Amino acid sequence: MGADAEPGSTVPGSTTLLRQLLLNLLDNALAYNRPGGTVHLAVLREREIVIEVENTGPRIDGTSAQRLFEPFYRPQSRVAGDRSGHGLGLAIVRSIVHAHHGTVTAHANPGGGLTVRATLPADAREV
Repeated sequence: MGADAEPGSTVPGSTTLLRQLLLNLLDNALAYNRPGGTVHLAVLREREIVIEVENTGPRIDGTSAQRLFEPFYRPQSRVAGDRSGHGLGLAIVRSIVHAHHGTVTAHANPGGGLTVRATLPADAREV
């Protein structure tokens, strides 16, 4: 796993919720990766703070990538998968990002896997 973080990339808000956001992003990236695959976390300071997590998991079509934020949605049935989750990880991520007045997207990577990008305001707002 690799990580990059720019100095001054502080996000105002709930420490507990922001920690859960990162844990859910990383847990999903690791759990839905291929054996020997990679996960990369980047925290960038643009006009906002951008948190990006990318993995090298199986191929996902674009429609499924956006549906991953829906509660209980799983691109494969529970019987087919070896993961015991409930399909809530990225739905929780979306809720936390929205509570912090941000946006979140998921894009299927051409070679397989997913890139999830959460953009959060760098200025203080009530959460």
